[in-house]
Amino acid sequence: MRKKLRDLPFGLYEKSVCTTWSWEDKFALVREAGYDYFEIAIDATPQKLDRLQNKEEQIKIRRASEQKDMPLYTFAFTANRFYPLGSEDDEVRSEGVRLLKSAMDFAAFIGVRAIQFASYDEYEKPRNMMTEGYFVQSLEECVEHAARRGTVLALETMDSEFMDTTQKAMRYVRMFDTCYLGLDVDPGNITAMGNDPTHDMACGARHIAEVEWKDVMPGDVRNTFFGDGIVDFDACFKTLHDIGYQGFMAAEMWANDDPSAHHRIFEAIAFLKDKMKEY
Repeated sequence: MRKKLRDLPFGLYEKSVCTTWSWEDKFALVREAGYDYFEIAIDATPQKLDRLQNKEEQIKIRRASEQKDMPLYTFAFTANRFYPLGSEDDEVRSEGVRLLKSAMDFAAFIGVRAIQFASYDEYEKPRNMMTEGYFVQSLEECVEHAARRGTVLALETMDSEFMDTTQKAMRYVRMFDTCYLGLDVDPGNITAMGNDPTHDMACGARHIAEVEWKDVMPGDVRNTFFGDGIVDFDACFKTLHDIGYQGFMAAEMWANDDPSAHHRIFEAIAFLKDKMKEY
């Protein structure tokens, strides 16, 4: 039986919580605020990338998740922003593939189901037909690894021309035609890039593994709180309802290592749950 949107698993992005807090304290806070799961986030900083090889830290994360009854269903891997899968630099591209494979190994060990990654063919460098071709080659290798690990790779709609709509991401989903490659739709990124997510999301239909919620301003995808920006949440939730969406959803914010910002965690879930209360 299809669940209502308001009853689907709703998670919180890791960077919404101070980095210096212990895993137990992070999970306890997220549970207290009313979220159903915690979304691990690993960027290209050495501290975060160390988790991919640090088995002791991985065990600590898994045990804390079990003790606090806080699942880790999804994982935001953004290191590929600086190691894009379509880079014309062979070393950068190879490192991007290696890191994404390591991220899948990490995800499988701690219990993550879906990994959304920064879907850039190139970042801060000119794009061309070669970078898109390299992206496809790299993605093929990574999708094969996802199948071996039993995890879903999700192409995130990004703040770049290459992958700024669900429609563009679906081209690759259709190309590979596998259950191990899906979509992570970010209505905020789509809106900030001047596109309309209410029509665009419908293109992804049942290929969407997660919807990542944040508010934005034109061309600016960070640090705008829910309700202060230009995202039409009402219309977006109606679209998801109309297509029968049944996947994960998460709130994305940045605490910027300031504990006084943690009250926003409670405000965000109240805002979003209110927007979807009719669905």
